[in-house]
Amino acid sequence: MFRNYLKTSFTYFRKHKSFLLINLLGLSTGLTAFYFAFLYVNFELSYDSYHQHAENIYRLGVDVQTPNGVDFRGTPPPIAPAVKATFSEVASSTRILLDHLVLQNEQGVQSDEKIGFTDGTIFSVFTFPLISGAPMEVLSTPFQVVLSQSCAKKYFGDLDPVGRSLLINGKDRAHVTGVMKDIPNNSHFHMDALVSISTMLKVWRPDLESNWKSRRSNSYLLLRPDVDPTSLNVKITQLLRTKIDQPEYEYSTALEPLKQIYLYGKPRGSSAGSAVTGSITNVYLCSLASILVLFIAGLNYINLSTAFSMQRAKEIGVRKLLGASRSTLATQFLSDVILLSLLAFVCSLVFIALINPVFVQISGKTSGLGMLDHIYHLGFLLIIAVITGVLSGLYPSFFLAALQPVNTLKGRFASGAMGIRLRKALVTSQFLLSFTLIVATTVLYKQLYYMQHQEPGFNKDHMLVIRFQFYDKPKTEILKKQLLEIPGVSKASVASSVPGSANIRMETMIETFQGIDEVSNMDAYFVDYSFLDQFELKVVAGRPFSSLMASDSTEAMIVNETTVKSLGYADLEAIIGKRFSQSGRKGIIIGVVKDFHIESFREQVQPLTFQIGGFETFLTLTLAQNQLPSTVAMIESKWKAIAPLAPFTHFFTDDAFNAQYDGERRFSKLFISLVFMAIIISCLGLFGLAVFDSPQPQKEKTSSRVKKLKFLK
Repeated sequence: MFRNYLKTSFTYFRKHKSFLLINLLGLSTGLTAFYFAFLYVNFELSYDSYHQHAENIYRLGVDVQTPNGVDFRGTPPPIAPAVKATFSEVASSTRILLDHLVLQNEQGVQSDEKIGFTDGTIFSVFTFPLISGAPMEVLSTPFQVVLSQSCAKKYFGDLDPVGRSLLINGKDRAHVTGVMKDIPNNSHFHMDALVSISTMLKVWRPDLESNWKSRRSNSYLLLRPDVDPTSLNVKITQLLRTKIDQPEYEYSTALEPLKQIYLYGKPRGSSAGSAVTGSITNVYLCSLASILVLFIAGLNYINLSTAFSMQRAKEIGVRKLLGASRSTLATQFLSDVILLSLLAFVCSLVFIALINPVFVQISGKTSGLGMLDHIYHLGFLLIIAVITGVLSGLYPSFFLAALQPVNTLKGRFASGAMGIRLRKALVTSQFLLSFTLIVATTVLYKQLYYMQHQEPGFNKDHMLVIRFQFYDKPKTEILKKQLLEIPGVSKASVASSVPGSANIRMETMIETFQGIDEVSNMDAYFVDYSFLDQFELKVVAGRPFSSLMASDSTEAMIVNETTVKSLGYADLEAIIGKRFSQSGRKGIIIGVVKDFHIESFREQVQPLTFQIGGFETFLTLTLAQNQLPSTVAMIESKWKAIAPLAPFTHFFTDDAFNAQYDGERRFSKLFISLVFMAIIISCLGLFGLAVFDSPQPQKEKTSSRVKKLKFLK
């Protein structure tokens, strides 16, 4: 019986190639769209799930209730060891300070790498397999480094890197003690290399080792099975409050499940900016769009099958007269659509193989997205194809099986008012869904366009930024002067940060309008006298920094408008002359700059302070618009002559600022692709209806003419 059904289906499709082609193209397009959407959603939901103990790993965060709202940040460096030592519920703990360092080998090969300052316990919490080296020894002393496989290949080729050394930031030499496998792409943080945390806490910044107010590190806890994280979090909060004497703030801790950090975690910043976050809203939108595209493809089959029913009417009548039951016919028609869905599945595999490289480029996900990476993905797609075929064929199968043989053989078959109304409703639904997807795409595009083209409040065009922390600080002005001599370089400044990159947050005291000293953590920029002018930041109250005022370098601060409002001042001028204290300096507020965005437009403008000098990290040069490549080449040549040991790593401010929207751009392209496929399927359905509906009126017209001729005779 099954063989007979299959043979009949093949015969039917061979006789009606146009019906087969249109349905096959529409359904295979829908399956292809569904597959890539499923791949994207599955990948987004898989972040950090590859760790062996992922279910029991939590990120510890510190939340501080301030007058400006809750400040979500990292943790003090000492908290992770203290929690492990105090609470038996914690099996292991580790801390990671994400950062960027320039590594350089003896042959002069150098690159800016994402690194994490950490210790050997990271290997007991996370599943980062070591290819060489012992976990508890590779990061036990200062200036030890563990390289990822790709990073080791970059600097040492096929040689064994263990025992060799790399130059850090052009001045300190670190020894390679191990090599680990590359961190998978579906991780909420990425590191090209691990550096022993003692390098930071014992050599470079010993003040951080016991500093409970600094929140630069990310702490992760591996809890023992069956531990209640909620009750443990209460204990950790109590421990934290005993270490910090700031009654004016409400400190609390949060334990965030590792597998939820990427999509649901709080925006806890890092100096490196290498921690990434996703959007659960995008996951929902992509899932819904893929289902709608597949639904539209199913509607196509229903519409075309009912429209094509006239072509099968006589066949149905003959088969019923020969004894075929209604259930037998319904099974046959279901066999047709299941076979069609299987053929569509095969076609979709071809489409997937052709489109996959483009999809990888659009999505930005570079691992685990190959067609054969996960065979069960294809198995799932096959199941979806069959289910879609069955659901799409249910109504046409029972509709056709219910036709009366007497009427069909006499040619008196018509779809009827009910069938016409149903078909119109389905077509209307199909295009309504397509229109809904188009509207959603338009909203996404306009939102992205707004964020990318809205003026951020500062000049970001043609600004070349060089990582500057490696140069001899007393020679800064000499360096700036020599670089300004290069044709095409008009302005220069140094600062601790630039818009679009991570910045420092510091505990800051500023006098309120009531005369009360209010302390809170604020974004802080440490700049030189040229910074405000170069970035075209408008001073709206008071005055800018001046090199003619000796006290400006030690006792002056400028704040933004949001800072003034957060302190309760109704008038910007009222804050001028008020006291401040920050990073060991005390003085008065001398000016207010107009608000500008140091982060993307997704984030609200936060209180921001400016001081002269300290923490210089970036050197920014304003370049002429014409001949940018040649100007950059001259700058690099000059840089190597002036500072031969300092690496020349650079980027443009507008690129760094726009890079914050990479995720939105990629998702928009993916969503637009899904909508484009939905439009194609809808147009195929409309074309098919136009083709298959046209013969019936023609036959009715011919029959009418014959009757008129007989009457005349």
